[in-house]
Amino acid sequence: MTRFRSLSSHLIFFCILGSMLAFFTTPITVQIPFSYFFGGDHRLALEVWTTKRARAIVIDSLHRQSDGTLAIEFTPALRAHLAANPNFRYAVFDFRSGRLAAGSSEELASHFQQVFVQAEVFGSLFHLLGDADPHSRGYIRTTETKLGRLATIVYGCQFHWDDILFQLHAYAAPENFVSYLLLALVLSLVAWIVVRSGLAPLREAAATIAAIDVNDLHHRASTANVPSEVVPFVDAVNAAFDRLRQGVARQKRFTANSAHELRTPIAILRGRIETLGESPLKRDIERDVKRIQTILEQLLVLAQIEQRDGCLSPPEINLQEVLLDTTADYLPLALAADRHVALEAPEEPVMIPAYRWAVESVAMNLIENAVRAEPKGGTVLIKLTDGAVIEVVDHGEGVAKEHREMIFEPFWRKSEISPGTGLGLAIAKELITKLNGRIWVEDTPGGGATFKIALPKIRRVARKTPHEMSGV
Repeated sequence: MTRFRSLSSHLIFFCILGSMLAFFTTPITVQIPFSYFFGGDHRLALEVWTTKRARAIVIDSLHRQSDGTLAIEFTPALRAHLAANPNFRYAVFDFRSGRLAAGSSEELASHFQQVFVQAEVFGSLFHLLGDADPHSRGYIRTTETKLGRLATIVYGCQFHWDDILFQLHAYAAPENFVSYLLLALVLSLVAWIVVRSGLAPLREAAATIAAIDVNDLHHRASTANVPSEVVPFVDAVNAAFDRLRQGVARQKRFTANSAHELRTPIAILRGRIETLGESPLKRDIERDVKRIQTILEQLLVLAQIEQRDGCLSPPEINLQEVLLDTTADYLPLALAADRHVALEAPEEPVMIPAYRWAVESVAMNLIENAVRAEPKGGTVLIKLTDGAVIEVVDHGEGVAKEHREMIFEPFWRKSEISPGTGLGLAIAKELITKLNGRIWVEDTPGGGATFKIALPKIRRVARKTPHEMSGV
């Protein structure tokens, strides 16, 4: 059987399948047992089926003669029914001519002469009082047939088990099948509506869960309107997020504590390096220590931002001033490595909502990477636009297009012999994301890589002077 992934499709399929099974099995599983066991006199209930078959045989035996009157032909089916029911009698009254059909039992019809004149009987089971057999039953019914409006009377037929086959054949008429099919379609529509409306709260919970990421583990899916059958699942998902949040919090605390503990050994190491005589080895060690210190500072900054996240809004800082100080701090190391660093910035302050130490940490990381990639004697250019976009431009090998997303992944390195740990840019991206900005890399015209950072700028509404307000 085809497996449906949709619950609606599942219900619709089983509604249609159930209706079809009910159509084909109801006579055997419901009608016969109900008629026999719960219909009062079970003989009476089953003989209703017999009289229905008898009426059908009689009606099929009718034909109009040349003078327009009805006659009952002694057909093989009628002959067989008479053989199985010796006391069987029948009569047909034609309302068009007002006469009995030829071949009718006049004795049986005589009991209903007044009925034909004064009323129409649409269906009635009866017993003739003068009949010696107390179990004999008859049925009179007025119906529209292809020969006109007729009243058919049958009497004295007994129930036989082959009457069930006739009932099944009559039950399987196309109109009955269509009615069950329509019922199946209605049930399918109801099932679809119920599923759609019943699972709407679950879709809302799914949207809430989909919006949760590692930077926002505090939201939980609500179980207020969720169906009770699904509540345990939603509770389990919420509990899993609680455990995840606790695990991430422990990991972040460990990272922050580790970075903080490493600051002292790094400071001691830098102090000891200062006692060494000037040499290329000393400068290489200073750069390596500076790189390690930058990563540690970024980790501490990230931990501080996450601790304050959602508590206070970042202060306003002048991005121009931050870049100027950062460039000045790194300039001696760049010159020692036979590189230059230049800053281009607008004269007007560029104000952004951010933590100064976070921006300094990211800028220092990008400048350090650019100086390392820049050929000897070259110049790393730091640009700041009035739209709060920082560009760090080098003229080295550049970054291949297929690597431009991967370089921001933790521990990614181009090769095993590449310098660094693969953490700096990953932490930088995390910090910029926390500041509602974005970071990406492009090609430098002529060769090299240009790292860009876009941060949200504070836009101030200029106040009009009294002369401008008065229109003078």
